[in-house]
Amino acid sequence: MASALTAWLEQINAHEHESAALRGGEGGHGHEHGHGHGHGGGSRALVRQDNPDRTDDPVLNALFKVVDAFTTVLDVGGGTGRYAIPLASRAKHVTVVEPSGGSVEVLESIAAERGIANITTIQSDWDTAEVEHADIVLCSVVLHHVPDAEPFILKLAQKATGQVMIAEMVEFPGIIEVPFWERVYGSAPTPLPGLPELLNVLWEMDIYPDVTMFPPKPVLLDDDKAAAADQLRRRLSVKAGSTEAYRLESAMTELLQETPDGLTIKGVNPRRQGIVSWRP
Repeated sequence: MASALTAWLEQINAHEHESAALRGGEGGHGHEHGHGHGHGGGSRALVRQDNPDRTDDPVLNALFKVVDAFTTVLDVGGGTGRYAIPLASRAKHVTVVEPSGGSVEVLESIAAERGIANITTIQSDWDTAEVEHADIVLCSVVLHHVPDAEPFILKLAQKATGQVMIAEMVEFPGIIEVPFWERVYGSAPTPLPGLPELLNVLWEMDIYPDVTMFPPKPVLLDDDKAAAADQLRRRLSVKAGSTEAYRLESAMTELLQETPDGLTIKGVNPRRQGIVSWRP
């Protein structure tokens, strides 16, 4: 039986290989981690995610309980500031490590616009980033993209003087795309790992974290069908005018449902998220 770390690596490699093959050789998973922290959501989510006054984000609410004016935070894979921007209003200092130059530029622009002076951005991959220790090391919806999980996690723990907090979905964010993959390409790639697989990895590393689960939330794509269509075409690498584009249009007609909060997907379970945390 494969170890949890080996199974994790093989699952991510299988996803990347299969999704590239289904797209006709184009690589990448298309979840745009750098711009949305992997939460799905569409343009509306990108507008809301840096709102420091939002009250509907359970991860942020959990962070607010442990962050005060004396706390330093290191946000690994912090994207455009989904958590860094609101945390800066409570914390002593927030450092963001983010590999995407575009995301760093957006974050710095938001911080400058709001007069936030206690955020430091470091454009770098985590394995090569040179950073100071922090009271809390945060990593939100990032690890399911990391094939070699052990050194990544060990570095998180090494840099935490207080606790490590990892937020992940029970099912990886791209699970919402599965019914569209099946209708457009005939099958869906192996899913990326989620919270259950992460726990197996941590236990194998002799890390036994606390687990906090949050109430399930419905999966929302966007406010309108045009924006949802653009989002799905991008994620599935569907070219305009192609046979796949026709199939995607038919799938959207079949699967998308309008709700007062936005478009949801028929048959997709509500999204479940949790935080695993421990003191190294």
